[in-house]
Amino acid sequence: MASQTGRLVVLVHGWSVYETSVYGGLAERLEMEARREPGLGIDVRQIWLSEYVSFRDEVRLEDVSRAFEAAVRRELGPLLDAGRRFACITHSTGGPVVRDWWDRYYVQRSGGGVCPMSHLIMLAPANFGSALAQLGKGRVGRLRAWFAGVEPGQHMLDWLELGSTEAWALNRSWFDYPRVPAARQPVFPFVLTGQSIDRHLYDPLNTYTGELGSDGVVRVAAANLNATLIQLEQRAPVQTNAGPHPGYTAKMLRLKAVRRAPRTAFALIAGKAHSGEKMGIMQSIRADATADATVDAVLACLRVGSRQDYLRLCDVFDTLTADVQHRERVETPPGILLPGRRFIHDPYSMLIFRVRDDAGYMVEDFDLALTAGPGNDPNHLPAGFFADRQKNGRNKNALTFFLNHAIMAGDHPLLDVQGGVLREALPGAGSLGIHIRPYPGEGLVHYLPAALKASVRRLAQFMNPHETTLVDITLRRIVRARVARLTNDKNPNDFRQGDAGPAL
Repeated sequence: MASQTGRLVVLVHGWSVYETSVYGGLAERLEMEARREPGLGIDVRQIWLSEYVSFRDEVRLEDVSRAFEAAVRRELGPLLDAGRRFACITHSTGGPVVRDWWDRYYVQRSGGGVCPMSHLIMLAPANFGSALAQLGKGRVGRLRAWFAGVEPGQHMLDWLELGSTEAWALNRSWFDYPRVPAARQPVFPFVLTGQSIDRHLYDPLNTYTGELGSDGVVRVAAANLNATLIQLEQRAPVQTNAGPHPGYTAKMLRLKAVRRAPRTAFALIAGKAHSGEKMGIMQSIRADATADATVDAVLACLRVGSRQDYLRLCDVFDTLTADVQHRERVETPPGILLPGRRFIHDPYSMLIFRVRDDAGYMVEDFDLALTAGPGNDPNHLPAGFFADRQKNGRNKNALTFFLNHAIMAGDHPLLDVQGGVLREALPGAGSLGIHIRPYPGEGLVHYLPAALKASVRRLAQFMNPHETTLVDITLRRIVRARVARLTNDKNPNDFRQGDAGPAL
C-alpha cells in the first residue's frame, strides 16, 4: 500500500456540475493504480472530490477561487502545514478555476508562500474560454454535450466567453510565470485534451458541438497553454496636407513585442471528447483495469518529480500529439445517415485580438481583416481558411478568429488508406498581415486606419497549430485642438461649430 505520507489528490469538476458522478471512475482508478505502483507517491486515503457551485448567477469565478482556498485550508490545512502537497486533476472550467486560485493566492500575492499544489493536470480545460459560451445562458443550458438540465451561472458564462477581460488577465499573467518549473518546490502544469466529437451528443442547432479542432465544447487551441502574446502599436500620426484644415494618416502598426508563454506539457488524447460516459475525457474512465489513454497520460504526469522529468515528458507528449493528429486526421463516422461522409481533422489556430487606444480606452467599433500577398490584400488568403469569428458581447474591443492552420500554413496531399488522394496539396497563404479600420474615423476625437504589412515571418509568428495567440493592439487616440481653446473675444459666440483644428 502506498505510504500515508504520500501526495494528496484533489479532483475538481467543470462548470454547472451539481453531482459528483461526473468524475466517473477516476478516483477509484487512481486508488487502484497507486496500489499497483507505489512509486506514484499517492496517499490513497487522501483523494478528495471538490464540489463547487457554478450554476448560480451571483457566483463569479474569483468567488470559487476564494471558496476553494478556504476549503483547502479547512479540510487539508494540518496536512499542508506538515509539508504535504497535493496533485490536482481538473476537468473543463475546473482548469481556469484552479489556475485563478494558484495565480491569486500564490503568484500575485506578496508573501503567499509555497503553493501546496505540486501537479496541475487539466483535462479539456477552457483556458481561453469556449465558443459555446456566447450562445446565451438558456441555449447553453440545454446542450446535452455540457450539461444535464442545469442552467449555467451568468458570471461564469461571462468569464468563459472568448476574449473576456477576466480570461485575458489570467492568461496575460501566465506569460510572466517562470519559463520552466525551476523553483525549489515547483508546480508542474499539464494539459490533456481530445479532438474527437461524440456524434451522439452533437446538436445540429448549435454547430459548435461538432466543431472541428475541438472536443465538442472546448477548442484544442483554447485548452493549450502554449501560447503567444503579440503587442502592436500604431505609429504617430503624420499630417497629410498643410493649411487651415489639416488631415492626418498613421498607416502602419509597429510590432512592439512577441512573447512566448512558458512551455507547458500538452498532449492530444486519442478518441476523447469533452463529455459523456462513452468518450468523455474524464467521465469515460472506468474503475477497473480497462485500458484508457487518459489514465495513461495522467499517470505519466504524476510520475514527474523534477524539472528534467517535466521537460522529457513535454517531448514525449509532443510526439504523442503528432501521432494522434496523424491517426485521427480523417474520420469516417459509422451509420446509415451519412454514408461515405468524411471529416478532416486539421490542426486549427485561434487569434484573440484586443483593441485599445493609447489613453487606455477600449476601441469597440472597428473592422479588422487578415491580409496576404505582396498587395497586403484579404483576397489573397486561401479559400476555406476561416472557420469562425466571435466578438465578445461584453468587451466589444475583443475579437476572436478561429483559423484552419493547415490551409493557412500549407500542407502535403492527404491520402486515404489505399493511397488515393482525398485532398490535393495546400499551398498556404505564404504571408500574413493585418488591416484595421477603427471608428469614429473623423470628428474632434477619432482614430485612423492602420496596417501591419503581410510577410512570411508574420505567418509563423501569429499562428501555431493547436495554439492561441493574443494580439494586443494599441491605436492612437487623435484629439483635435477644437476640443478646448482660449479666446479673448468678449462677444457672444456659439462654439459648437468650426474646424476641428490640428491634432494635439
